[in-house]
Amino acid sequence: MRELLNGSFNGKVTVPGDKSITHRAVMFGTLSKGTTHVYQPLLSEDTLDTVKCMVKLGADIDITDEKITINSPGAESLTSPKELLYTGNSGTTTRLLMGLITGLNLNATIDGDDTIKKRPMDRVSIPLEMMNAKLKLNNERFTPVEIFESKLEGIEYDMPIASAQVKSAIIFASLHNKITTVIREQEKSRNHTELMLKAFGGNIEVDDTTITVNGGNTLTPVDVTVPGDISSAAFLMVLAAIIPDSKVTLKNILLNETRNGIIDVFNQIGADMTIENIDDSLEKRGNITITYKPNLKPFTISGDIIPKLIDEIPILAVLALFLDGESIVRDAEELRVKETDRIMAVTNELSKYGAEFEIYEDGFKVLPSKLKIQDIEFKSYHDHRIAMMLIVMGIKMNHDIKIDNVECINISYPNFIDDLKSLKGR
Repeated sequence: MRELLNGSFNGKVTVPGDKSITHRAVMFGTLSKGTTHVYQPLLSEDTLDTVKCMVKLGADIDITDEKITINSPGAESLTSPKELLYTGNSGTTTRLLMGLITGLNLNATIDGDDTIKKRPMDRVSIPLEMMNAKLKLNNERFTPVEIFESKLEGIEYDMPIASAQVKSAIIFASLHNKITTVIREQEKSRNHTELMLKAFGGNIEVDDTTITVNGGNTLTPVDVTVPGDISSAAFLMVLAAIIPDSKVTLKNILLNETRNGIIDVFNQIGADMTIENIDDSLEKRGNITITYKPNLKPFTISGDIIPKLIDEIPILAVLALFLDGESIVRDAEELRVKETDRIMAVTNELSKYGAEFEIYEDGFKVLPSKLKIQDIEFKSYHDHRIAMMLIVMGIKMNHDIKIDNVECINISYPNFIDDLKSLKGR
């Protein structure tokens, strides 16, 4: 950490591939008969747990540094796994698997680590049970989840919360039976599943916030190139925005309209930001350059922007501490059930620097604060976003902090420290 202190950050970085897209590409490749190549994937603990689960279903998967190759017998030839489907720390793997397994009419048990055991899975089991799926959850809410063979029926489902994971689980469950399922969202959540299903030949129609899935079609393999994860890029965007004399270009970043909320925030605060679009194939992507600029304005975020940047809110809290005024986050109660209670984690840990907050059930207000360096240890709560947030805060405060667990960064951004060093020219 000490070598990252003092001075600016400059240069170009290619951040790891998008985690959400990598998960889905591996799953759709497994459901398609033939060979799927996933280029520039994220190879992290979370996505590798997805790969291991797909292998247990019957896919043959080969991994190199730049590519995942999936050879699959197709959905109709996948079999009930003989072993536990272990999902580690990945909520995406766990929830999407629940839909995928029920849709295949297989038997399986799904479980993850101690963090996953505390995250609510009934938000997925409720719509699946409406489809006639047979599931058993621990205390009717948590993992392990036991799934039993069942013949599904189509439903019309109004989403009570904005959750791409729940929506995607319902979509996966609807694929392999001749049923029609209609999903209505209150607010548009990330749409990677819808875009990818269409690319793999699925019958899906999207009309604003209404999604209609017509099941029973055979999926066809396609090659997927994964853009850089904008949620990972956000940490370097904020770093460049708050460290004087910094200029950082992030290459090949996902610019999907359901994920680009941080772009809106940077426009709101008046940041020096330029975006160069690369292409508009399966997913929009481009290069983002952030140049340090003083006296940036505070931000207020709520409502339909929250699903577009839910994973970026911890690092946006750090950004808010160095803006000229009060910044507000509301309608983000989903943060309470992430890898940890992120509202609690963000406010607890940044308060150790003297940061002041008004805390709400669904967010917080960041107050102008007299920040100070204290020689105390920090907690990541085994949450990769919190660990990276604390590293950026420590760099800004020029403070060689101690974090109880930084290995959790491997969940989404294994090369985070190396990329920071490269931007220091070291």
